[in-house]
Amino acid sequence: MRNSNSANDLSVTDKAILHLSEGKQKFSITRHFPSEALAPFVRHYWVVEWDLEDQHPFKQEVIQPPCVNLVFMPGATSVQGISNQRTAQVLQGKGSVVGVLFQPGGFYPFWRKPVSELTDTFIPFEAAFGFDSRQMESEVFSQQHPSERAACVDRFLLGILPEPDPNLAVIQDIAERMMTDRSITKVGQVMGDLAMNKRSLQRLFSQYVGVGPKWVIQRYRLHEAIEKLAVGAELDWPALAMELGYYDQAHFIHAFKTAVGMSPEEYRVRVAQNRVDSHVT
Repeated sequence: MRNSNSANDLSVTDKAILHLSEGKQKFSITRHFPSEALAPFVRHYWVVEWDLEDQHPFKQEVIQPPCVNLVFMPGATSVQGISNQRTAQVLQGKGSVVGVLFQPGGFYPFWRKPVSELTDTFIPFEAAFGFDSRQMESEVFSQQHPSERAACVDRFLLGILPEPDPNLAVIQDIAERMMTDRSITKVGQVMGDLAMNKRSLQRLFSQYVGVGPKWVIQRYRLHEAIEKLAVGAELDWPALAMELGYYDQAHFIHAFKTAVGMSPEEYRVRVAQNRVDSHVT
């Protein structure tokens, strides 16, 4: 395997991490590409490490992309479905977490059940794969380097490699366009030459991705807003709301506050203040 260096690949996770500059003072994160055979299913592996001994615990919040995660934690390994709300992980002491960020729809071939059943919830490793998680945790965390831990997970998934699924290419092409083309704010903009109607696309996304195509668009546009605010600059809120596909500024602010827990302006100010504090310290 090789370290992940695709700009789009990295941005999927970076945009999802709230107050990233603040978090990077508390933990490190590396990402690693899967083997070629797993590329249709796995976007990348991620490894987070922290050492906060003699420091206060740190809560890191995430606005998850439209992807299922398999998260290896000692004694608590699980498959985590897509969350409508922000999720949080409290980091304390010294530790590490190893994760698999599946491609949109990429977990379905391993599970063969509607991924919508996992939305806003999680299932233990054993329930998803039928293996005892303790052995896998022992193998993963006995490795010293992040790349070795990722390689260990890669070998496991190669051992249970699903059959090719033609629906994945369709779903991932659509999801990639939703992510990279900021002008896409409505489902109709991605229908194009698809041999299906909106209702069929909705069912396909519900089964494979876990959420509908409209939800995917809105989540990616929310990530764009977080990225813009992360620079800490003053913004034209009505113009930004229109650019991201919201009816007006009020709808944008409401959606942002519901997901992030604070208004866009409060988020921008906090990011800017953390930038000042980091330079001072």
